[in-house]
Amino acid sequence: MLMKTKNLNLYAKLTEAEKKFLLRHPLDAAPIALSREKAFAETKRKFGMNGHNDSSDAFRHCFWSAVLARDIGYACALEFTTLHESKLENPILEKEMDLHNNRVGLDIGKGGGSDSHLSTLCMSALINKRLKVIKQ
Repeated sequence: MLMKTKNLNLYAKLTEAEKKFLLRHPLDAAPIALSREKAFAETKRKFGMNGHNDSSDAFRHCFWSAVLARDIGYACALEFTTLHESKLENPILEKEMDLHNNRVGLDIGKGGGSDSHLSTLCMSALINKRLKVIKQ
């Protein structure tokens, strides 16, 4: 019951575009929710926090997108991650940062691999400055 309540709370926070996506792709709802949890947990494990516009944020977006691309396919993951950034109140620099980091993650995830492998590749992308960061 706790998981259902948690997922309903997450659903309520989605954009209308994300909700429409899930109506068209109901089987992707569980992997999307799980990938979010994994991304927040892995970021906390690696950085000790989940920041905003910093390296941890860049990593989280990369890893989330990589897991999504692996689990629901590149095309659906690209569509969903793009819709996720569609909020009108999303500042342009943040949107550009997130979309860029999502795209790097999508490219990483289409190669498949374990969560650990995807995490390592996203961390490598961060270290090699392939990910965008607003705050240093």
